[in-house]
Amino acid sequence: MNQFNVHKWKNNQLLKEAGLLNENQVSQVVKAIDSAISSVDDSLSYKVLASAVAQILKNEYGSHNFDPFMEVLHAELGIDKSLNESEADFANEFKEKFDVRTSLTSDKIEVLEREDIDEDTFEEMIKFIEDKGYTVDRKQSDRYHEVEPGERDFFPRIKFSK
Repeated sequence: MNQFNVHKWKNNQLLKEAGLLNENQVSQVVKAIDSAISSVDDSLSYKVLASAVAQILKNEYGSHNFDPFMEVLHAELGIDKSLNESEADFANEFKEKFDVRTSLTSDKIEVLEREDIDEDTFEEMIKFIEDKGYTVDRKQSDRYHEVEPGERDFFPRIKFSK
C-alpha cells in the first residue's frame, strides 16, 4: 500500500475549496492567460506579470480573497512557507540578536527605540541584513532617533532591497 501524502492531500483540498480542481477549467484559463501574454509580449517579465495579477486581484476579486489566493498559489508552486512567515522569522531573528523592538516592512526595518543607535551596533545590524541576502541603501538608512515636537518620532531605520 502506498504512503498517504498529506501535503498533496492538503494541496488538493485547497484547490478544491478554491474551485480550481476542475482540470478542464484550469486548462482553459491557462490557455487564455498564455494567449493574452503572447499578444502583449512573449517575453513578458515576471515583475510585469505579478503587477498585472495584483491589479486583477484588487480590482476584480477584492482583498478578502488575497489570503485564499496566496494559499492556492503557494500550494501549486510547492511553497511550504509563506512570504509573511519568512518576514516574521527575519524580524524575530533581528529582534532577538539586537534585543530591540522593530517594525518591518518589505523594504525597511525601523528600530522602535527612542534613542540613537551607536555606530558599531548600527554597522552590525547592516551586516546582519546584508548577510541575509539584502542590499542596504545606506543613503536612506539612519541610526538617529529624531523628534518633531507635536508631530512624530523618526526612529532609526535601515532601508534595504532584495
